[in-house]
Amino acid sequence: MSNEFRPLVQVLRELKSLAHKRSSGFAYVVTEDNHSCIVRLHQGQVQEVVYRMLRNEEAVQRLSMVAAAKMRFESSGIAALPSGRAPLAESSVEWLLGGFEHDLGGQQYQYAPAAVPSPAPGAASASAPAVEAVVVNPHVRQALEQIALNYLGPIAGMLCQEAFDAAGGDPQRAIVQLAGQLYSQQEAQRFSEEARKALAALR
Repeated sequence: MSNEFRPLVQVLRELKSLAHKRSSGFAYVVTEDNHSCIVRLHQGQVQEVVYRMLRNEEAVQRLSMVAAAKMRFESSGIAALPSGRAPLAESSVEWLLGGFEHDLGGQQYQYAPAAVPSPAPGAASASAPAVEAVVVNPHVRQALEQIALNYLGPIAGMLCQEAFDAAGGDPQRAIVQLAGQLYSQQEAQRFSEEARKALAALR
């Protein structure tokens, strides 16, 4: 992955090139606001997009609002969409593989870090305390990721990170977040039961 952010249109052109080469694997995209997106390609077909706990059409819609990103691609022979999962809608596929040019092609972008406002004179003592980063027990996270891997595949790690962020580090709330990514109530229930058993075993 390039360390420099590029306009989203350039990243999507790279994705389009991978599709034309009939590539199979996962395109890992990081946006300038440090959110992760994974695009599943199988023999050149875009089959699934996951971004900020959203999937497919909602994920593509949110991704279209991004100004800049960076991407790396990992070739994989297991990129075929698991049975039972709905594929990405044709309209979203068309946008990702060329339709974006109409929306983004003329945009100019220059990366600049967000400016941090200076505190007003004399306001230092009254300033709000810094927000602490979410800290998650690594054993708890590893246990949940291992179970999520069986249900969500290679994107499990990214979704676990998003789930813990959304849950403020609370493992039980993270389980609920992850269960919401599954395609049936039965699957979500099985995952939740396995996850809670795994956490109980750590105590």
